[in-house]
Amino acid sequence: MSTATASCGTYRRPSMLESAAAGIGTSLVSWAERRRYIPSADLAMQRAALTRRQELGNLRQDAMGAAHSGLEPRP
Repeated sequence: MSTATASCGTYRRPSMLESAAAGIGTSLVSWAERRRYIPSADLAMQRAALTRRQELGNLRQDAMGAAHSGLEPRP
């Protein structure tokens, strides 16, 4: 067990309220990112921005899943 998890004690699963709040927060961040203005002059910039937003969304989902999985973080 790592020192970070040892100092916190045993893993506690999130409550339904905590899980719902995390999901709502993730949805709000995604919504705000979709609303950002992207210049229409350059189609390549729009495609790159869309790809970055999708990758960030995937990373965010992975981080949320790892945070609630009870697994120890990798060094």
